Amino acid sequence: MAVPKGKRKESKFEAQHHFYRLRADVTNLMLLDFGFSEEKYRKHIERYRETHAKTGNVDEVVERYQKKCDSFKKWFIDRECDAVLEILRRIGCEFTLGNSIYPSETPAKVMEFCERRKHIDEAIAQCYVLKQELQYIISSLPVDINRYERLAVDIDKQIALYKGVRQSDNKEAGQSRKQWGETSWETSKGRKD
Repeated sequence: MAVPKGKRKESKFEAQHHFYRLRADVTNLMLLDFGFSEEKYRKHIERYRETHAKTGNVDEVVERYQKKCDSFKKWFIDRECDAVLEILRRIGCEFTLGNSIYPSETPAKVMEFCERRKHIDEAIAQCYVLKQELQYIISSLPVDINRYERLAVDIDKQIALYKGVRQSDNKEAGQSRKQWGETSWETSKGRKD
């Protein structure tokens, strides 16, 4: 009997497919200089001009400040693109490594589950790092925050999908604990749950 579509659980591969979409969305945002807003930037320069209006050589002061801001913008965006790409690579790599471990039907199965979990935990941790890096970009550049809201929701969904994979592994690991005995589980985990 088929399971109704609304009651189906998402497959382990859904986590991977969702990550591909998330990675494409973040990459597109990077190609747009993280959504850098020229309008907000011009307003910032104008506020700076108004603040320094009483200075005798206001045009020169503003021009120097604008050159400094332009240099920072280019440097910062380049560095952040590299950092975000590296985080995205690590997320994909860690999940792929964890997902490529197929626990065997031996006493070593429990240790293989632990190794698998370690990689999936690292992928989850890198998702949180990605959120923090994007938050830093928002606080450092004049950007349209609305572009980032959807990404934050997508990253949270990615974390939930990875946790779902980990949870299904916990069920299988529990069955392995019963089959192979508590001692092998305690040895591999270093503690008893």
